Amino acid sequence: MSEEFLSEGWLAELAERGASLPAVDGVDMVVQHEIAGAPAGKVRFWLVWRDGRLHQAELGKHRDPDVLIQAKAADAMRMLRGELSADVGFMQGRLKVDGDYRKFMLDLRDWRTSEEQQALWSAMADLTA
Repeated sequence: MSEEFLSEGWLAELAERGASLPAVDGVDMVVQHEIAGAPAGKVRFWLVWRDGRLHQAELGKHRDPDVLIQAKAADAMRMLRGELSADVGFMQGRLKVDGDYRKFMLDLRDWRTSEEQQALWSAMADLTA
């Protein structure tokens, strides 16, 4: 089975897989994503993380996200595949982070780069058409 990158089916699969991640106290954040140049054009979606698990994944704009992440689809795919880290993408200007960027980029770095997170995103890359 494969899903088009950032489609409703892709997000549903992400939500299901992300919900089964191990709990991590204090990892709570609403992340709004804006990806330009996706197969469907500019795609907006948001993720709600609670205790390190993905609680909700929806297309559209969240009314009050903690952080906004913007990237081009090609760079987002490189990050998804593990070819470009979020840290390097941020330093190169390929990933823009607004809002509580300190929490996302620094405070939650160990969680973002954990084996479990890497396995989730690798599985999503494998699923992506």
